[in-house]
Formats: sequence, C-alpha cells, structure tokens
Amino acid sequence: MRFKKLIVKKPGDEPPKPQPKSRRGKYNAKGEHIDGFWFASAAEGKRYLQLKAMQEQGKIEGLELQPKFPITINSKPITTYRGDFLDERHRIERVVVEDVKGMVTDVYALKKKMVEASYAISINEIPAKEIDKWEQRVG
Repeated sequence: MRFKKLIVKKPGDEPPKPQPKSRRGKYNAKGEHIDGFWFASAAEGKRYLQLKAMQEQGKIEGLELQPKFPITINSKPITTYRGDFLDERHRIERVVVEDVKGMVTDVYALKKKMVEASYAISINEIPAKEIDKWEQRVG
C-alpha cells in the first residue's frame, strides 16, 4: 500500500496572492475613481469630466451624479432607475438625464421607457464608444 506524503504548510510559507489592479464590472468595463467618486467605466468617468468642465463654463448647472428615479405602479414600488448624470441645460431650458452605455440590456431599456413615461423626461443615451463626440454637446 502506498501512502501520499502529507505536507503541512505553515503560515507564511505561501507567497502572497496578487491583488487585482482594478475592479471590473459585469460587462468587463474597467471602473475608476475621479474626484473621490466611483465610475463604473472609463467612458462614464470621461463624461463626468466633460460635464464638470461645462458646468465650470456656465453651460450647465446643478450637476448630480447617480440620480434615482423610483418606479411605481398602482402606488406600489417596483424598482428604481439610476441614471449616470442629471443637470440643467441653459440653452434648451430643461433638465437632462444622461446614461453612458457600453451595452444596452433589456432591463435598462424597460426601465428607461418606464422612467420617461412616469416623469415626462427623456434620457440621453450615450454610446460609450462615441463619448468623445459628446464633449461640448448641450442638449
């Protein structure tokens, strides 16, 4: 009969495990911190910097991050839609909600329709690959 040799490892015998460099989202988007805020993707972080510059130039005001919109049906809470940004645009005199999307899911599409109908607003959907085209876009 053969016996396997039992190896007993002591604490400190193993090399330290490498730590992940950055957290990735469920669709492989690489998130980042900017100005102390967490953004789920580099495109979302870039849009934040664009909007921040526009606010400093006086083109927009009241920039909010991650605005929440509760969705209710027959007075019952169903879910909550969370946009990426909300601000007030002077040129078009309205509040704008924006969502940077690398991928549009069925759940997002449904929530978007429900929020637009419930709150009488429109959501600007910005494709992540086209984020540079939105740099000075107001409206």
